[in-house]
Amino acid sequence: MKEYAEGVLDLSEHCSTEYITGSRMVTAKPCYVFKVLVAPTTIGTASRVYARNGEAVTSPIVLDLGAQYAHPTHDGELPIFFNRGLYIELNSNVAGVTVQYYTRART
Repeated sequence: MKEYAEGVLDLSEHCSTEYITGSRMVTAKPCYVFKVLVAPTTIGTASRVYARNGEAVTSPIVLDLGAQYAHPTHDGELPIFFNRGLYIELNSNVAGVTVQYYTRART
């Protein structure tokens, strides 16, 4: 169990975490997405966030996340692989999104 915990902590040190307040490319590199936390702005109104596999708003949607006020969603018990990079698209009623992801150097 100790080795597992140390491995998780070691991986966590190499992850990037960003808070995003507008639609944009997060990384152009292939990456593993561990967590996506949606912070909605309006009580009682659903919010939508799309995580896209690529560098643009036209890239394929991999995750379609929704949240209600005071109940932010999160995905990624197992990481999801984005082979063309990661673009986060925020739609109505979203204050921001926290994304935790990992990119590795290819050898």
